[in-house]
Order: sequence, then C-alpha cells, then structure tokens
Amino acid sequence: MSETLTFESTSRSAVVDGLKVTFHEAGTGPPLVLLHGGGLGASAWSNYKHNVPAFASSFRTILPNQPGFGKSEHPPNFDRHYLTFSADIIAALLDQLEIHRVHLLGNSLGAGVAVRLALDHPDRVGRIALMGAGSALSIGLFSPRPSEGINRLEEFMAPPGPTPEKMEAFLRTLVVDQSLVTPAMVTERFAAATDPDGYEGMQAMRAGYDDPAYAQEGELWRVADQLEHDVLITWGREDRAQPLDGAFVALQRIKNARLYVIPRCGHWAHIEARAEFERVVTSFLLADDGGPRP
Repeated sequence: MSETLTFESTSRSAVVDGLKVTFHEAGTGPPLVLLHGGGLGASAWSNYKHNVPAFASSFRTILPNQPGFGKSEHPPNFDRHYLTFSADIIAALLDQLEIHRVHLLGNSLGAGVAVRLALDHPDRVGRIALMGAGSALSIGLFSPRPSEGINRLEEFMAPPGPTPEKMEAFLRTLVVDQSLVTPAMVTERFAAATDPDGYEGMQAMRAGYDDPAYAQEGELWRVADQLEHDVLITWGREDRAQPLDGAFVALQRIKNARLYVIPRCGHWAHIEARAEFERVVTSFLLADDGGPRP
C-alpha cells in the first residue's frame, strides 16, 4: 500500500454496549478481523503491527482490542465466559461498522474468541484462520501442562510482583529466534503490562476466563464439532506456550479443519515466519469465492 500505516493513522474507537472499544482499521476489500492473544502486555497493535501492510493490501483489516486490552474497557464483572463476552462485543462492533460478514484470524486467546464468535454468530463468519490456539481448543496430549510459557506468565503476576526480567523470560518462551526479543520489546511490553489499565485488564480477563460458573462455556473443544466453517489451524512446531500436541484435538473435532505446521517457529508464527504465514493465511482466506463482502 502507498500510505504509511502507523498506530496513529489506523487508530479508531467506538462505544459498544456502554464500553469503550479501541481498534485499528486499514485497507479495503473483504473484511478481515484480527484477534490478538492474551499474553502479558498484549494488544491488537503489538500483536499484528508488522502484518497490517500485507493483510491491508487484500482486506479491509480490523484489529479490535478485546475487553481489558489496549485501552478497551471491561465490565466490573463478567456475566458470561470471557470468550463469549468478547465475541459478543466484536459482533456488536461489526454492527456499528455496518459489516455483516467477516473472515477471522485469531492468535491464542483470540483463536478461542474467533471460534466462539463463529459458533454463536455462524452467518457472520466466512473463513477462520487460527494460530497457536489457546487452552479453549488446545488440549494437551503429551506435553506437560501448564506449559513453560504459561508458567512464565504466572510467575510474572506472582509476588513480589512484575519485573522486566520476568517479562523477558516470558517473551523468550514465545519464539525460537531469541534475537527477536529485543530490549525495546521488553520495555514496551513491560510498560503495557504494568500500566494500571493494562494490569487491571489482564486480571479481569483471567477472572472472566477462569470463573467456575462459566468454565464449561469456555471448553470449546467440547462443541468444536458444531463448527461448519472452513478452518486453517497454523502452529509453530517449537511452540513452548501452546505446544503442538494441542493442535490435534482441534484438528479432529473441527470437521472442515486443516493443519499447517511451521518448523523452527514458536508461538508467534506471524512474527517469526511472517512472510510464509501471511502468504498461507491470505491464500486460504481468499480461496472462498463466496466469502464476505464489504
């Protein structure tokens, strides 16, 4: 694209069901929603900023910050599972944008939200690409759980509290190429994770995700066989946050799923194998001639 896509130039906001939702938007074409993960200091922009130019060249690309992330507000208490709540917020945001049907790309936590959105609003979703799907779909078969990455996340939140060193230890579990974890990245993610809004948002998400009253609602592997959509499951072979063995339950349960595994790659396939990831996902999403229209 000829225009420079920056955080500022793509930033948008809306009030959805009484809550402020921040998001980014760029490009034209079939609508594509990118749903970020739930890691420390995560946001739509931190997750996908390097992928925006590629996807915006083919799609009207929308990057929402889910409740509690990236200055998007969250309720004091969730009245349903976090995945369901976030999926409903995304659907309501699409209503405001006058978009009926979209393709979805979800990373980790965002993969669970993508599947929940497709199950609850099936006519609004075209094709779905998942990357390193989170615990709602990723049932471990062989690797110890919680994983190394999840343990580092828990350690960050544990007493005596967050430190940059804990952040770096967490980030290093997400990639094979350790040179990608730069001091600037650690500083940026630490600042986002310890900002009062960011820290409170992470705690709210965890409470909404782990609430025993809605636990079964979040176990999407139980109902994944009801998904009728074409699904591409992508995974880094060396993923230490959501190990590869977690892909196979989703692959077996989702009737129209296919699995693409990227070698020498961790949890951040969209960063560590960016060109390959963008090429494979774009090809898959555009293969459906009956897909969404602006």
